[in-house]
Amino acid sequence: MRFLQIWQALPDFGLSYVVVSRFKGSRKDEVLGIAPNRLIRIDLAVGNVVKTWRYNNMKQWNVNWDIRQVAIEFEGNINIAFGCVTADCKIVHEFIGGYIFMSTRSHEKSDVLNEELFHKLTGGHEAL
Repeated sequence: MRFLQIWQALPDFGLSYVVVSRFKGSRKDEVLGIAPNRLIRIDLAVGNVVKTWRYNNMKQWNVNWDIRQVAIEFEGNINIAFGCVTADCKIVHEFIGGYIFMSTRSHEKSDVLNEELFHKLTGGHEAL
């Protein structure tokens, strides 16, 4: 059990990485780190964190299924958009929705799962 606690305390625990094509205003592919509480823009060439955005500052996110692009709006008129290279944009959409859903749940075992909210946050993608 102690091993699991140490593992979960590591800075990169829970992070998933996706190579994304050209953030708005950039000319090269970069890495998007998807964490339980934030998105992290990482320079693919050197591995440095370029920018971090917290979910609690997010106003909305959308996916353009035709061009496979994710667009996110944050407070303060901050807008980002990118296409996904190493994963389908559906995966990024589901991660964001799932993490936001989990942040709304209480830690009580009696908390009833709001399936409608879960599907609203993680669904919304085109029918297969």
